Amino acid sequence: MVFLSGFDPRGASFYYRLFAEQLRRYQQRGDRIFELERRRLADRLLSRWQVLEAGQPQLDVCFLRWDDIAREHWPRQPLVLVRDGLIFYAWYLLGGGIARIGRLSWRVALCGFYPGLFALLALGGGVVLASALVHGVALAGFGLGTGGWAWAGLVLAVWLGAAWRLADRIGVVWLFRSIWFTHGLARARETTLRQRVEELAERLLELEEQDHAEEVWLVGHSSGSFVMAMLAAELRRRGAWPALGGRLRLLSLGQNLANLAVHHQATGFHADLALLAEEPRVPWLDITSHDDYLCFAGVDPYASCGVACPGSAFPKLRLIPLAQRQHLTTWWALASHQFDLHFEYLRTAKPGQSGGFDLYEHLLDRDRGEAQT
Repeated sequence: MVFLSGFDPRGASFYYRLFAEQLRRYQQRGDRIFELERRRLADRLLSRWQVLEAGQPQLDVCFLRWDDIAREHWPRQPLVLVRDGLIFYAWYLLGGGIARIGRLSWRVALCGFYPGLFALLALGGGVVLASALVHGVALAGFGLGTGGWAWAGLVLAVWLGAAWRLADRIGVVWLFRSIWFTHGLARARETTLRQRVEELAERLLELEEQDHAEEVWLVGHSSGSFVMAMLAAELRRRGAWPALGGRLRLLSLGQNLANLAVHHQATGFHADLALLAEEPRVPWLDITSHDDYLCFAGVDPYASCGVACPGSAFPKLRLIPLAQRQHLTTWWALASHQFDLHFEYLRTAKPGQSGGFDLYEHLLDRDRGEAQT
């Protein structure tokens, strides 16, 4: 399995721990015992792990690195994000972005507006609080002078600082950074990722020559799904289809391909999609959920941008229920757990709660995995 994470600066170590924990939970469902070991081969482009059963290798996991690019586009300064937010929401609200995305998924459209709404509420609340202080001082019969206004400014600054820390803790800042990165990629302001994809394609072909795999799964989670599509297209441009000989499979989990595809300027990504739609196609399974507001649930990436995809449906879209895995039964419970729920695709489910797809079952139990496909 070749794995591409979403826009996440936590890197390979976080996902290694996540995979190891989920393997332990998966093996509790039966009598099979697995362990995850790091392989010695690791460099700036990838990390490799191996799933062992009774000491025998069952699955190689190749974590492809683009988390360093995420960190490069992880501005720490609130004022920088405010500037970027003004640019983005000018397009989103006035340039038709929210309407385009809303036609595909009102849930994703609302999530796109969420960071801006949070910022407006935080600023409005701070202004109201500072104004109340100034008004109270004036009613008390004290002259405001320079000191009164200074206190009001201090209260506003403390309020906004607390709002920033809250936004960072509950994922609002992460969400906007991801949105802004995708926006820049669509407008060709960000070229580092395209260069990285070319390097990754070359590296994977080198590994394939050294270590011939029975099957090669390209798995993309969240925004890693469009990196997966870019990588698959780059492999095809390099003539890898005959060498891979029908062994390549694509799997997108909680994808947001349309976040990039809806931009008219994203011509490079549209070309990638068009290339993947040409015959012979590689099998592509897309797993999403209406419970996950951060993905385009059941949305055909080709229909989202008008790229022609003749013939049979591609990719194969499958909707699964995710909320039941975490016993989220109310709207508020669902809304307040969105960021954690978005990672549920990478977890194993209790028996009877998978909703028809379990990643570890898909990869490690061939019979059940084939049934899921």
